Amino acid sequence: MAVNARVFGHIEGVPVGTKFTSKEALAKAGVHVQRQAGIHGDSQPNGGAFSICLSGGYEDNVDNGIKITYVGSGGQDETGIQVEDQSFDHLPNKALLISSQTKRPVRVVRGKNGDNPYAPKTGYRYDGLYVVDEASMRMGKKGFQMCTFVLKRIEEEGVGAIPTRRTLDAKKLLKIAKAKR
Repeated sequence: MAVNARVFGHIEGVPVGTKFTSKEALAKAGVHVQRQAGIHGDSQPNGGAFSICLSGGYEDNVDNGIKITYVGSGGQDETGIQVEDQSFDHLPNKALLISSQTKRPVRVVRGKNGDNPYAPKTGYRYDGLYVVDEASMRMGKKGFQMCTFVLKRIEEEGVGAIPTRRTLDAKKLLKIAKAKR
C-alpha cells in the first residue's frame, strides 16, 4: 500500500527521530519522496511544502537545530555549482514561499553531513515539524540571489530535542572523568 506523502504534518506511523538508510526508504515511508531534490511540495495557491531534506546541497544553509536558514533550489549547473540567481517562480521555491504565508507545518529530514552537528552520522533522520517563519531573497556566498527561508521547529509534547553529535555519551563522560584525575 502506497503512503500519501502529500500531507502537511506528520506521516502516520512515523515518529520523530525515525532513521532511514536511504532516500528510497524515506520515499517508501512517505516522509520525503524526492530522490534528488531537497523540497517536496505543491506550488498551487492552496499548496505549500510537505517536506525538506537538509543534506549539504547548498553552502548557504545554516542549521542551528531548532532554527534553520534553508536555501531554495535552482541556479546550479549539472555539477552542483551555483551559476545563476534562484527565483521564487521555480516551483519548489514557490511551494516553500506559500508555506511562509500559510504557516502549514513542513516535515524536516536531515541527511548525513559531516559539517552539521545536528545531522546523523549515517543515512537520514526525520526531525519533526517546522514552520516557515520568513522567506526572502538574499545574496549568497557565491554572489547570486538565493531564495532563503527561515524555519523554526514546532515544539510538540512528547517530542524530544534534536539529537546532536556533540552530546556527551557515557564513553565521553568516562574519558572526561579520567582526565580530571
